[in-house]
Amino acid sequence: MDWDPWIKFAHIAGAVTWLGGGLTLSLIALRARGATEMAVLDNFAGTFSFLGLRVFTPAVVVVLVSGIWLVLAHSGDFTQPWIALALAAFAVAFLIGVLFLSRSAMRLERMTKAGDLAASRRALDSWLAGYAVVLVVLLFALWDMVFKPGAGG
Repeated sequence: MDWDPWIKFAHIAGAVTWLGGGLTLSLIALRARGATEMAVLDNFAGTFSFLGLRVFTPAVVVVLVSGIWLVLAHSGDFTQPWIALALAAFAVAFLIGVLFLSRSAMRLERMTKAGDLAASRRALDSWLAGYAVVLVVLLFALWDMVFKPGAGG
């Protein structure tokens, strides 16, 4: 059985989930940010951990594992410019998520539990700014996957 189409499918599905899910979550966050009731922000804060563990973490793992698998199955050359760019984009998006976004989400959850509307909005604004950067990085990665700069042939 040829696993290549299935691995490509998994890679694309993971990337679509990460990019599309993140864009959707950002739009929902913008809407929640305008709420005047703490319950709305508190409910949204709980959405972060729920989706992070059940949607985003698996998608990120699938993108990484399937991407590495595809490179190893085809050329094994991680120094090709488009592959190096993809790995760099992945690393940047991943590090922003781990080092910044997760902390912003935890701060949002703490502030909503404390009932501090202004601090909750600041935490959400911080998350939105960070995720805007991640979305730009993921769009770059998408461009890189489609156009494969520096690829021979």
